[in-house]
Amino acid sequence: MREAGRANREGRGARRALFALLLALPASLVPVPSKAQTHLVIVSGLGGDKKYTDSFAKIASTIADAASKRFLLPDSEIVWLSEDSVSTRPHFRGQSTKVNVERLLGQLATRAGPGDQVVLVLIGHGSGEGEDTKISIPGPDLSARDFAQLLSRFPTQKLAFVNLTSASGDMLPVLSASNRVIITATKSSFERNESRFAQYFADALSKDVADTDKDGRVSLLEAFRYAVAETKRVYETDTRLQTEHAQLEDMGAKTGVAEPDGRTGEGLLARRFFLDGAYITRAGANDPRLATLYKEKFTLEDEIEQLRTKKAAMAANAYDDALEGLLVQLARKAKTIREIEGRKS
Repeated sequence: MREAGRANREGRGARRALFALLLALPASLVPVPSKAQTHLVIVSGLGGDKKYTDSFAKIASTIADAASKRFLLPDSEIVWLSEDSVSTRPHFRGQSTKVNVERLLGQLATRAGPGDQVVLVLIGHGSGEGEDTKISIPGPDLSARDFAQLLSRFPTQKLAFVNLTSASGDMLPVLSASNRVIITATKSSFERNESRFAQYFADALSKDVADTDKDGRVSLLEAFRYAVAETKRVYETDTRLQTEHAQLEDMGAKTGVAEPDGRTGEGLLARRFFLDGAYITRAGANDPRLATLYKEKFTLEDEIEQLRTKKAAMAANAYDDALEGLLVQLARKAKTIREIEGRKS
């Protein structure tokens, strides 16, 4: 027994020494495929009166402008459909009718490549329950059932469905699936008041307010958390009962959560979902080496998170060996990034 214990301790010591040795070695650069393209579709519905019409247009244009100017998406990949039939606003591509939305998403499904990101944002008034939950648009409305059929056309893409409408919560279990981030402004269809969450979510993407880890990027998880916190704050400041409780789901579990941690459960996919793919920091925005290294680093982090979820089903030695290999690679990437950026730690 004592011999076995000593062997285990020696093994752990050897592993620590190996980590130290690898950290001192120069890391090699491994070529990776070019960054996947992000396709952003914004659908804003009927306002009903000028107050809401103006609000919905402002939120939509804010998100579209952020995608273009902050996240550098090509203008061809930013599409905004609104209640207007004619508009001179940037990225406007037509009226948000059911026919136009279905046609646009059908065309996108034929050209989006495997591994691309597709982001669909809904802004407006919502109503209905369950599969009949819908967004109010010109002409026949689009329901959760309709969106389920439309999103099924993207089986090989990473998809984000961001429903910023009132009464949006019931869409979440209908659309939840693997490799999808589902965000709703409310917990259920019974939360029907105007959504404050929508504006704060747009702020998170357009302003320097949501980057909590200070890496120069804003993930969907960071945007969600910021909007949740600001929504709660404004209700508390106004001393009013909060009538909206945003939800996030990205594990295909059909049940949303209000406080995803992005580490051990809900939020894992959203934590690595950026409008631009975002394998780059501000410091390395003009350095292709850093773009590649950050992409590799985040991929390794995702693999580590996925491995940890499988720990209970794996033999201890197999898990330790797999984790060690990934951690060694991650340490080397981090060291090289620090050296290029001129950081000591």
